[in-house]
Amino acid sequence: MRCAGVWISVSALCVTACVSRPPTIAHVHVGHALTAVPSTPNHVGYLAQAESRAREAIDMAQRAGASGDLPQMKKYVASAAEATDSPDGFGVKQALALAADHVSFAATSADASTNLHQSAPVFVSHTARVLERCSLIRLLADDVAASTSVPEAQISIAEIRKLAQANLTGDVDASGAVGSSSAQYGLAQIRSELESITSRENPPYVTVDRWYLLNLVRLPSGKWIFDRLRRTDSMEGYK
Repeated sequence: MRCAGVWISVSALCVTACVSRPPTIAHVHVGHALTAVPSTPNHVGYLAQAESRAREAIDMAQRAGASGDLPQMKKYVASAAEATDSPDGFGVKQALALAADHVSFAATSADASTNLHQSAPVFVSHTARVLERCSLIRLLADDVAASTSVPEAQISIAEIRKLAQANLTGDVDASGAVGSSSAQYGLAQIRSELESITSRENPPYVTVDRWYLLNLVRLPSGKWIFDRLRRTDSMEGYK
């Protein structure tokens, strides 16, 4: 009996040690922007999705600029536009807008820190220039599609290349400093800013376990919970 008693005691200690405290809802929302989310391809975080698509857009724009064949140029530019602005394909514009949404969700969560309350609106405002560039790329892509000559297409393609690069690494102003103001921000500066925000969190922000990232749902009441029973048919998830 004594052995059984010892066994029970050890088991209880083990269970206690293995149970970890769930992350705050605010930190899960931040994790969706940085680490993982159910709705993206490969479940990557929204910023990672935006960065991946931004690199695709740069590659396609560079190929278009190097081509001297008008139909091929139009094909490459269409792919660059799709990577930049595509509701169905999680383009840069859509992924970044969702990252901003989730940082806002974090700031308005009941367990959000003062740091998030104060920092999130500034962060969201700093995404505006990238979103604007995405719309410009889409408009310029339409101009390329309507072009009737290689020289005509090349004018718009040159601008698309600059905008696509700026979306990823930041624009260069007259001072020669990349990303020296929010108007010059690219995804590199936006990621750096969000990482700076998380570094100021108290309690500290730590990378959220994927289970929590992939199982946060919203009840009809608007309350966010972790769905341990996966009842997603009666709850609202993310996009």
